[in-house]
Amino acid sequence: MNRFKPSQGGIALIEILVAMVIGLVVVGTVLATYLSAWQSSRLQSALAQMDEDAQMGLRILSNDLLMAGYARPVSQTGETLALRKTYNGRPVFGCDRGFQTAAANTPADCGGSVNSPAIEITFEADLDNSVVTEGKPSDCLGNSFQEGETGITYNRYRANSDALQCTGPRGNAAPLVHNVERLQFWYGEANSAEPRKLVRYVTASAVQNFNLVLSVRVCLLMRSAEPVITAEDAVLKFYVDCEQAPKESADGYLRRAYFGTTALRNKMPF
Repeated sequence: MNRFKPSQGGIALIEILVAMVIGLVVVGTVLATYLSAWQSSRLQSALAQMDEDAQMGLRILSNDLLMAGYARPVSQTGETLALRKTYNGRPVFGCDRGFQTAAANTPADCGGSVNSPAIEITFEADLDNSVVTEGKPSDCLGNSFQEGETGITYNRYRANSDALQCTGPRGNAAPLVHNVERLQFWYGEANSAEPRKLVRYVTASAVQNFNLVLSVRVCLLMRSAEPVITAEDAVLKFYVDCEQAPKESADGYLRRAYFGTTALRNKMPF
C-alpha cells in the first residue's frame, strides 16, 4: 500500500536572488534620489547665502555713498548764494592697490602693496545718518565720536581675508560681510566744463579729479561658504568676474559677481 507523502514547498535560490536584486534597485533609486535632492539643496542654500551676503554688502556701500560729501551748511556767500559747509573736501577717493596707513581723521593716500582696490567715503556723521552709539554719531564700525571731534568720518572699504572690511577714521578695522573674494570700483566722472554731464566710468588710477565724481559702480565677487560643486555640476565651475572675464573655479566653490551703482546725491549739481 502506498502511503501519502505531502509535498514540501520552499523558495528557490533564484527567487532569493531576484528579490535581492529588486531590493537593491529600489534602495539604490531611493539613495540616488536622496543624494540628488541633498546636492540640489546644498547648491540652492549656497546661492541663497551668496545673494544675501552680496545684497548686504552692496547696501552697506550704497548707504555710505549716498551720504558721501554731506556736511552741515554753516553760512552762505552773499554774491553766489553758495553754501559753505563744515566739510568741502572730496566725497570719495579710491586706490587700485589700497591705502597707506592714514592718521586718525585725515584723508588717505594711495600706497598699498596688494592688488586690492579700496575706497574712502567721507561725510559728516550725525545722529540721523549713522548708527547712534553712546548717544553720539559713529563711523562704519560703530565707534562713537567723542566730545571735541568734528564728526567727519573717513570710512575705508576693501576686500581682505575673503571679507568686506571697513577701516574707521581711528585706524581700527573689522570685517562686515564674509565670503567677499574681490571688491572692484568704477568712478563716474563728469566733464569739468559741464559738471552735470557724466562722461566716463574709470578705475581709481584713471580718475582726473575725485571732486568731479558723480557716481560709483561697485562689484562684489562673492564665494560660497564651502565647496559645493561636484563632478556632476561641472557647468557651475564657470563664472564671469567683475571685469566681465570668463573664469573657472577649480576648488569647488561657487562664485558670482554682483553689481550696483549709486549716485552721489550730495555732489549732484543743480
